[in-house]
Amino acid sequence: MPKRILIIGLAFCLGGGLAIWEVISALFRSRINLNFAVLLLPVGIGLIRGRSRSRCWASFWIVLAYIGCALLIGVAVVSPKNVSSSWFGHEFRGSDAVPYAIAGSVCVALLFYFVHRLLYSPNADAYFNPSSKQAVTPND
Repeated sequence: MPKRILIIGLAFCLGGGLAIWEVISALFRSRINLNFAVLLLPVGIGLIRGRSRSRCWASFWIVLAYIGCALLIGVAVVSPKNVSSSWFGHEFRGSDAVPYAIAGSVCVALLFYFVHRLLYSPNADAYFNPSSKQAVTPND
């Protein structure tokens, strides 16, 4: 198994586990929290097991992250008075927070782009499609 797939799968499992934690903690506070991110856990497990269907679901979640980043940038540009941001303990509101919100969204989108590229690299293709003629390098 390529290390990149293990790390990405563990990150998805962590995201799903944290979502499950939020749902359970909300139940203890007598609230109902519908958090669809709990579905990240089976996607992460499937990635670790080499299921190509999980790779498709991971791409779906990554595309949703792209859409979320684009929406955040759109809100920051269209309605800057509603933006707030916190940077190392300093709270910014309004137009002062717009550059931080845009920069943060771009950084998150670039991170997800990098993860998306890793999921569809030749080594990942060989892992998810073992019948293909591509070889997996052991040091990946």
